[in-house]
Amino acid sequence: MKVKEGINLHTTFPRLTGLYQLMIDNGDQQSAEKIIDLYEKLEREEFTISFSGHFSAGKSSMINALLGVDLLAKSPVPTSANIVKISAGEGSARVHLHNGEVIEFKEPYDLEMIKAYSMDKDTIKKIEIETSEDVLPNGVSIMDTPGIDAADDADRLITEASVHLVDVLFYVMDYNHVQSEVNLQFLKSVQEKGIPFYTIINQIDKHDESELSFEQYCSEIKQTFDQWNLFPRDLFFTSLYDEALQHNQFTALKRFLFEQIYEERDYLIQLDQSTQQVIMEHKDYLKQQYEAATIDITPLTTEQLETSKLAFQTLTNKLEEMKQSLLLFEKKFNHELQATLDNAYIMPASLRDKVQLFLESQQKNFKLGLFSSAKKVSEAKTKRLTDFLGTLQGNIDALIQWKLRDKFLKLANQFDLTDSELQKQVQKLAVHYTEEDIIAIIKPGAKVNSDYVLIYTQDVTADIKLKFKQVAKHLLEQIKASLEKDLNVKIININSQLAEHEQALTTHARFESLQGDLDAQYRQIDLQQESPKPSQSAYKRLEQVRNKRMQKIKQVSHPFESAIQVKETELEERHSIDTKHANGFKLDSILKNIEETIQVIEDLPSFATLKQDLINRQEQLTNRTYTIALFGAFSAGKSSFANALMGEGVLPVSPNPTTAVVNRIRPVTDTWKHGDVIITIKNEDTLANDLRLITKKYSPMETTFEGLLKWVNTNQIQHDEKLNKMYQSYLQAMIDGFEENKAVIGKQLTISLVEFATYVTDESKACYFETIDLYYDCSLTRQGIVLVDTPGADSVNARHTNVAFDYIKHADAILYVTYYNHALSRADRDFLLQLGRVKESFELDKMFFIVNAADLAVDKRELELVIDYVQEQLLQLGIRLPNLYPVSSKKSLAEKQSNSVLNQQMQYLEDYFYRFIHQDLTALTVESARWDIMRTYQTMKQSIETLQLDENQKEAYKQRLINSKEKFESELVLMKGTVNEERLKQKVEKQLYYVVERLSIRFHDIFKEFFNPTTVTYSGRNARVELRNNLESLIDYVGNELYQEIQAISLRIEQFIQSELAAIYQDITDKGKQADSIFVLPSLRTFGMETPAYERAFQGLDFSIFDSAISTFKSTKAFFEKNEKEKLKERLLTILLPIIKDYINLNKAIMLEYYMEVLAQLIEDVKDDAINSVTVLLNNHLKMIVTAMDLSILSEKEEKLKAIIEQHKEKDVS
Repeated sequence: MKVKEGINLHTTFPRLTGLYQLMIDNGDQQSAEKIIDLYEKLEREEFTISFSGHFSAGKSSMINALLGVDLLAKSPVPTSANIVKISAGEGSARVHLHNGEVIEFKEPYDLEMIKAYSMDKDTIKKIEIETSEDVLPNGVSIMDTPGIDAADDADRLITEASVHLVDVLFYVMDYNHVQSEVNLQFLKSVQEKGIPFYTIINQIDKHDESELSFEQYCSEIKQTFDQWNLFPRDLFFTSLYDEALQHNQFTALKRFLFEQIYEERDYLIQLDQSTQQVIMEHKDYLKQQYEAATIDITPLTTEQLETSKLAFQTLTNKLEEMKQSLLLFEKKFNHELQATLDNAYIMPASLRDKVQLFLESQQKNFKLGLFSSAKKVSEAKTKRLTDFLGTLQGNIDALIQWKLRDKFLKLANQFDLTDSELQKQVQKLAVHYTEEDIIAIIKPGAKVNSDYVLIYTQDVTADIKLKFKQVAKHLLEQIKASLEKDLNVKIININSQLAEHEQALTTHARFESLQGDLDAQYRQIDLQQESPKPSQSAYKRLEQVRNKRMQKIKQVSHPFESAIQVKETELEERHSIDTKHANGFKLDSILKNIEETIQVIEDLPSFATLKQDLINRQEQLTNRTYTIALFGAFSAGKSSFANALMGEGVLPVSPNPTTAVVNRIRPVTDTWKHGDVIITIKNEDTLANDLRLITKKYSPMETTFEGLLKWVNTNQIQHDEKLNKMYQSYLQAMIDGFEENKAVIGKQLTISLVEFATYVTDESKACYFETIDLYYDCSLTRQGIVLVDTPGADSVNARHTNVAFDYIKHADAILYVTYYNHALSRADRDFLLQLGRVKESFELDKMFFIVNAADLAVDKRELELVIDYVQEQLLQLGIRLPNLYPVSSKKSLAEKQSNSVLNQQMQYLEDYFYRFIHQDLTALTVESARWDIMRTYQTMKQSIETLQLDENQKEAYKQRLINSKEKFESELVLMKGTVNEERLKQKVEKQLYYVVERLSIRFHDIFKEFFNPTTVTYSGRNARVELRNNLESLIDYVGNELYQEIQAISLRIEQFIQSELAAIYQDITDKGKQADSIFVLPSLRTFGMETPAYERAFQGLDFSIFDSAISTFKSTKAFFEKNEKEKLKERLLTILLPIIKDYINLNKAIMLEYYMEVLAQLIEDVKDDAINSVTVLLNNHLKMIVTAMDLSILSEKEEKLKAIIEQHKEKDVS
């Protein structure tokens, strides 16, 4: 490449330095690092050509072919998880680590080592290869970036993070994935960044002219690019496998590439464009910081701001008024009291006359006349007193009492004192003046005349007012207490309102401050571009960082141990770990011990129960069957793998992919001999439900199976392109096979092994089958294993979700088969996601993951890469630390059939698998058997001790045993499961709490599955129909996801209940031992639990609720380019969330009701088991006490039992 002369490069360095300092000061390390990259690019005057593209499109192979030398490795899985940069140099490879270190290797270096590094994105950031090969001129670099893959956003981030260094971009697409939204979105972003780009459509050797003409293919690509407004500089069609292929433009591409490399150009224009892009990213960073800081801030509108300010001031004033209102009330109260008393003229002239008559009657010498009797004098006195007092009291009531009541009530209402009890107290305000009061005021010896009458009335008036003041004071204290209480409530309320307004005003002020800061930061950036004036410290700091980059380069002569290399011996290590993991106790040893123990106690009636327990354990260990469920995609080779396990070609290996039949290979029985095949045909309801599920979008009116099938055929539904291909094939098979199968619907057929292959591979027959049971005698089934070959993960029938769940729950082991170089389909991912949800619910890790066709690997290294890739994929789906085994079923079957030595990979799998089956799965039963032997020994020992007692001691012991048993029963009766029920409730609530959150997070990816350029292609009215269909599919999918979440949670709840029962039983066992040493309980028996039959979400959902959301669609261009897609996604989620929450709450109620009842019943069952066991133990012991027995014989038996137990200890130690 030649750079045009006359360009002043130094003018750009200050600008980049100033921008670097600014970005560092703003905390944007990522953008600052990009500025350093551009600074160094400018310094080197480097021209960079990038190769990007969809993963597995062949980018690395394309670069090797164009350069004419293999600098990059090829692989069956994506090979570039890091940026790999190739340039001319002295011959070295630099590996940049995430911790900042750089490791340098000198040529010659191992290509496989570079391949390993390029795959390790966790440890390694990027790789730079300076080749001494004469393939590139100085100043030119080729960049290989990670594949763009929707399933791995990290790869996309790495790729987009390197775009700022790119001058020209070549985008490589797989022939079959040109219209992928991921491709188109990436190219859109490249175009928006102003980077010149060219597209390469690779692997055109896949093109089949008989299916589609090449001209038509090109036309469709052009149409897609036009719809997206994508304008690549040029388009190349290539194949690296067939140089002579028509339309192969590889030679033209290579010529064009080197023209670009050697062309003279002004590359500062592109550098300036890249700088502008980094600046925009930095502004986005600042905006994100601003949005993060203001995410919880809702700024006030101008009207809201003014309202809040006014409300704040009003409330502040009101608060101050309230604080003064107590004093104000007291002041007004006293004022009303004093004013009323001052204005109360209770001694008018008419009353003074009565006062004078009363006072005269109180004189010692009072007489009515010369001849008045004592009686008349007394009556006169009484009358005068009554006249005076009655009139006085009337005046008191009218002039003081009633007025004060009215005034105080009015005052109370003014202060919002509406308490009924308080108002009653005000109404009770009164002063009742008595005879004693008016007599007590008379001054002894006073002469009754007009002057004294005046004095007396004044004294009475003063006394009355004093009494009113006293009762009013008491009332005031009551009112003040009530008022203070009321005010405190109101003050708290006002303070709360003030706090809200203050918070709103403070938050708004912070929002304005943050907004001002953002504007200021934007102005600084713009100023730095227009007039860069970096400080000396900025230059110094930038140089320090650049020097650190160079200082961290370490030259090494040995390969760096990346995460990939650590796994090089993983398969061998896994085998040794598996060996250690296996339970070391031999099954035949424990069976021998059980038999020996039974023989020891055979003739002892009191040991009958223990003997039966041992016989039961013997049966469980001898005659147990194991259900092994086989899952996987149709093309993964499940049937081939099943044949390899059996060592015989039993199952046909190429079943029609629409078949959804459960095949069970069973051990032979007395009834069914080797080669018998029992086919169960679906019944009418099942067949009708299958059809309804497939055709529900057509809303068929028919209800019967035959009616539905005729309707399908009449309307040619099976040929409707809107229906997916699998459904079309299935419907056609149903139609083709109806006449032949209608007579056997709902029945069973018995066929021979010879006919078996014909039946299962003929889809017109197989689509009517529910299950096939094949009785087959081979090494696998002789071990009691039932092998269940389930429908593929992408089965036609959603009903098989329940079938799969039942096998996941109840199977003793699960084998999931995937293919060596196949990407996981959505159906695979969905199924594996469910496995990930339930994996931790099982006591043992019973899941095995098989990578079939491992013989396709070129070498061990490539196989390790594939295994690592599959492991990563499983981890993303929630499956941690999987039991992962690469095998070749084809090779293994051939070896077994020829009696050759089995290959190591299959041997590893079978070794661990059979150890798991025969040791891990039986471990609990083995432990129970060992416990039963120990119980037998302890019972024998206790029996000998008891028989050595004298008769009196035996009687006392018997009574003690009976009392202990009764006490034990009483304790169990009092045991309640309240705490366990509360824990169960918390468990259910906690498990369901996160379902909505998880689904909301996943909804973005789910939405993309159903709304993308391949599913949204129309405009206008047709688009609405298309969107409605996509929406229905999305709702079905989300509904099924919710349903599976609920199922998975149920398994976790059932496991939780089992653990609670174990804890309860342990407590009961301890109580038994405390009651008496003979009450040694057997192991806890296994309790099965049925999972509730939940309904799928969104059944009968009214889709019209989405009409308003769908109606916003304008065109495909606006939908994908103007963020309309995101808006629709958010609208749909907003509508769905309340319905989802209702579904969760409904199932929470179902779960709680069902599992609470289950837990309560199981606790009672456990208690009943314990009581029954103790009762049997007691009865047996009491029977033994009264039975004449030879102690020497029992002692001999004790020694034999002890010897058996010692064998256990020796084996445990060994």
